Amino acid sequence: MSVIAVVAAVMVMPTMPARLSAWTLPRGEGVSFGRSYADEAVPSARGGRPAPAMSSTLLLQPDVVPITSAARYPQLQPSLYQVQDGDTLSTIAERFHLDTKTLVWANEELAKHPDMVKAGQSLVILPLDAAYHTVAEGDTLEGIAAKYQVPAEAILAYKGNDIPDPAHLVVGSKLIVPGAVLPDPKPAVVEPPAPVVAPEDQAYSAPADQVHSGTGQFMWPEVALITQTFGWGHNGIDIAGPWGAPVVAADSGTVVLVAWWEYSYGYHVVIDHGGGLKTLYGHLSEIDVQAGQTVNKGDLIGREGSTGRSTGPHLHFEVTLDGQYVNPFNYLP
Repeated sequence: MSVIAVVAAVMVMPTMPARLSAWTLPRGEGVSFGRSYADEAVPSARGGRPAPAMSSTLLLQPDVVPITSAARYPQLQPSLYQVQDGDTLSTIAERFHLDTKTLVWANEELAKHPDMVKAGQSLVILPLDAAYHTVAEGDTLEGIAAKYQVPAEAILAYKGNDIPDPAHLVVGSKLIVPGAVLPDPKPAVVEPPAPVVAPEDQAYSAPADQVHSGTGQFMWPEVALITQTFGWGHNGIDIAGPWGAPVVAADSGTVVLVAWWEYSYGYHVVIDHGGGLKTLYGHLSEIDVQAGQTVNKGDLIGREGSTGRSTGPHLHFEVTLDGQYVNPFNYLP
């Protein structure tokens, strides 16, 4: 073969990349490009509930995760999601692989009323668990970092943040703070300086013939990990699950106390089951009952939180008989 022929052969050979950067997608799923889905839900390829409607030209089905990427989503900026019928705070957070606190604190209306998620509502969805900070007058990068307990370098390093001059932040601009330590949202009840209902000797007390008696057979108020048992100065048991997990009435009865005690139970509920038997549910993040209300065994009364004297999300559950603390395990299945 002549030199010219060899050169020609080399010139027409295609050049292959040393390594292809691939996205691994579950079978049957896909990625759509070049169309805005701001006002419509996209049917899931699995035939289930619609995928979230995102305002973006690149849409990933919420359960399609780029396996080869460290980030869950390729976008660096927040997106808007329109709440669909049947959505809850927990299901939306799970759909986008976010902590519920990230979702709450990125949306001002949810920070005030975390239980008010309504169809048609537009929510800011951050691309990762983070704080979404609005720069105020006098804010500094170091001060923001200290507030959220992260290094200032983490805020600077995040590529979605536009910070031309770290020494002079633009008032009104938004910053994503990855890894921020976020406080638990307050429940959607008014927080007074004293209990919502006065201490128990002044609390609502239903007439004896109006107390809704229990069945006498308890159920678990929450199914999760037992982190502390009864005894040794601990008047109940602690059940640790995720923040916002549902807490139900262990038995039928009448709600006799709905209160806030800052240095003790935080937001808590007491149910009278009749026959001198009462149960207490402490450190709640949300209360869904009122004093005087009758409840059946298994009814939702609130959600797990970390209010009051608490080091992390858990339910503190107590049982009293004729005013004396008793071991809850004696009543639970």
